[in-house]
Amino acid sequence: MTPLIPETAPFAPDQRAWLNGFFAGLLGEAAPAGASAAPAEDDGDLPWHDPALELDARLALAEGKPVRLKLMAAMGQLDCGQCGYLCKTYAEAIASGAETDLRKCVPGGKATAKVVKLLVAEGAQELGPRLHGGGAPLPAVTPSSSVTPSAAVTPAKAGAQLPPRGTDISRDRPAKVKLLHCIPLNGPESDKDTRAVALALGDTGITYEPGDSLGVWPTNNPDLVELVLSILGAKGTKAVVLDGDAISARDALTNKVSLREPTAELFALLAEHAKLDFEAQRLAFLAEDDERAVAYGVHDVFDALVKFRSARPPVGAFLRSLARLQPRLYSIASSLRRHPGEVHLTVGVVRYDLGGRGYQGLGSGYFAEHLRAGRPVPVFIQKAHGFALPADPATPVIMVGPGTGIAPFRAFLEERAAAGATGKNWLFFGDQHAASDFLYRDELEGYAGTGLLTTLTTAFSRDQAAKVYVQHRILESGATLWAWLEEGAHVYVCGDAKRMASDVEHALAEVVVTHGGKSREEAAGFLKELARLGRYQRDVY
Repeated sequence: MTPLIPETAPFAPDQRAWLNGFFAGLLGEAAPAGASAAPAEDDGDLPWHDPALELDARLALAEGKPVRLKLMAAMGQLDCGQCGYLCKTYAEAIASGAETDLRKCVPGGKATAKVVKLLVAEGAQELGPRLHGGGAPLPAVTPSSSVTPSAAVTPAKAGAQLPPRGTDISRDRPAKVKLLHCIPLNGPESDKDTRAVALALGDTGITYEPGDSLGVWPTNNPDLVELVLSILGAKGTKAVVLDGDAISARDALTNKVSLREPTAELFALLAEHAKLDFEAQRLAFLAEDDERAVAYGVHDVFDALVKFRSARPPVGAFLRSLARLQPRLYSIASSLRRHPGEVHLTVGVVRYDLGGRGYQGLGSGYFAEHLRAGRPVPVFIQKAHGFALPADPATPVIMVGPGTGIAPFRAFLEERAAAGATGKNWLFFGDQHAASDFLYRDELEGYAGTGLLTTLTTAFSRDQAAKVYVQHRILESGATLWAWLEEGAHVYVCGDAKRMASDVEHALAEVVVTHGGKSREEAAGFLKELARLGRYQRDVY
């Protein structure tokens, strides 16, 4: 067959052969001569693939495994797709040399980036020369992309039928939708600020299913961008080269680089340009381990510039030393059946003070502070990995979603209502105060009134002396919950992985022990089997 990758493409011969074989395999054709296919490997169980486990525990479970699996253990374990991969495929892409950006795991944060960097350095011999100057890296193939391989590598033929509008939208090719509103869900006396965000899909052709997530490419705070330009003495219109592209400094600071956690590369660059010896020495110390920055009151890139006033590098080098901006993922809080042409989100605004300065979350601040109705928002759909309503509409569902974890379950309930599903629905919702933090209260109580919500169980932790959470309500409802499980109910959990989801799993196991008459080992196996059957699904972060 004719090779899919032209001879003029900027790849080495072995890389061209690999790509030809890869795309031929996806297209169901015979691989061209010379193509090498990676042997299928059975990695067996991946016990570290659990977002409730701490990083050290995950790495311990991967001890003695190949570097690609150790790299996987360092990832955030959410399979969220935020990096453009799954945890396993991102690790494999790094190990193969297909991906050179080691900072894409947003859930893992700086801790993951640091461990990944160390693993790459320690595993240089095993990973081979491609990570260390052995030719151009192979291109990453992202599972979030819905464009066909042939469309990516071959020109369109005259008269060929174009893919339906919306099918070419991906993480790297987002569509522009428009903000309809971003309104508070909490009462004025609440300590929280949660927003109901609605976006108009327009003519993008975007479709989604309950359980999917919306990827959003936020922009940096425009005021902060101008401050950084002023500090560096740079014009926003100055052309710089970033990742091989010519771009204005203002555009790069706004759309391309992260102004959140400073990198070791930034500290090294500032050390080179510091005019004061003590600042240069301290910056070199931070460059050796950027986790030391917090002890010096450096929590983001702006802090680094303010703390070390003698270090003013050229804006181009400054930009290249920063981590790249990554999208934010939000569980979709609406059903297209109920809201045609729209997608809704439930966004908790992150604000906190450190050392007398206020900080904001990037994505939540983008919606709450810097975006106005009618403005465009670059987005893409991240399809759910094993988080969807049961195929049989008569199947009962149990949903556990405190706080912003309510988002996908609002979508589930809207979908079940619009589809006329006959299965029972049980929602566990919790937050701090019923008076101010009962998100979507009117909607949920309305569903309870019509019978769509068979049971609405709430837990407001601060409304009594002893804190009460959803896991406590699960234990209190254990007998009925077990009866639902025996009827074939599916269980869904959405929210914080480290605490809430782990506590809920322990409560579910206790229900199985107490009301199912099983040992603790049998209860653990029971939940594992439920997960294997798709009856226990989690959307955690």
